[in-house]
Parts: sequence; C-alpha cells; structure tokens
Amino acid sequence: MTEHGTVSFTDLAPTLGSNLDRQSIANRLAAVQPYDERRWGLMSAAEMVCHVRGAFLAAMGEIESSPVIVPMPRAVLKAHALWEPIEWKHNFWTLPALKQGAPAMCTGSFEEDLAKALAEMHRFCKPDQIRVDHALFGPMSDTDWMRWGYLHTDHHLRQFGR
Repeated sequence: MTEHGTVSFTDLAPTLGSNLDRQSIANRLAAVQPYDERRWGLMSAAEMVCHVRGAFLAAMGEIESSPVIVPMPRAVLKAHALWEPIEWKHNFWTLPALKQGAPAMCTGSFEEDLAKALAEMHRFCKPDQIRVDHALFGPMSDTDWMRWGYLHTDHHLRQFGR
C-alpha cells in the first residue's frame, strides 16, 4: 500500500511469496505434458521443465551464472522487468548454462524431471534459502526473487499454453 493508502501494482503483483500464487504456478507446472507444443522458442516441454528447474538452481547458486553485460543500469532493468505490468518478451536472453545442449538441460524421465522442478521451486521459496545475485538484475531482495520466480515460470508455462 502506498503512503496515501492506495493499492499499487506491486501490492497486487503475483509472486511465489504468496501461497495462493505459488500453488497456482505449481498446479500449472504439474499440468505440463511431454507432448505440449511450444508457442514460441526452441525448447521442447521436457527441456522447458529442465530449464525452469535449472533457473531455480542458478538462483540458489548451484549452477554458475556469472553477471552479463546489460544495456542499462541493473536496478533500472530489474525494476522494469519485475515490477512493471508487462509480459516478458519471447526469445529473450538466457544463461549459457540453461540453453539447449547444456548439462542442466539434459532431460531424463519427464515425470522425474517435473517432480524435481516442482521440488526446486518449493525449496527456492523457503524463507531461509540462500540465493545469489541475478546475472542480469544483480542483487535481489527476497521480494524481488519471489516475483522473478513467478514471472520466469509463468513465462515458460505460457510458452506451452499452460
């Protein structure tokens, strides 16, 4: 709520910090099927599940994600990407460790990969979970990370019509 008592977009923005929003994303992710067709991009549904899992692992510092050069101050990019009411662009940049062919993107049993993605999402959301700086956005608050987790997962679920 703003100092004037009005509700802002950031107060209403979906985030993994909300039990309701987190359960909604978890249900949508659990509904992904290996035969779901992409609406954009190159990944298969199985690769997307591994990508989402890998992104949570990178956020927790378990997959390397070195800072990358960005075209504007990181704080400005982060504020725009996380807190403006816009959908993320299709075919946007991703970490080299999360691109097709990278070890984190090797798929196994779809059911096992999906279960691992859901487990990592829930672990990522724990209040005491350590997270590292984001490769694009730099330092992130817990609130920023929960918003990013929602947006990133939602973006890829929409990629597969979920």
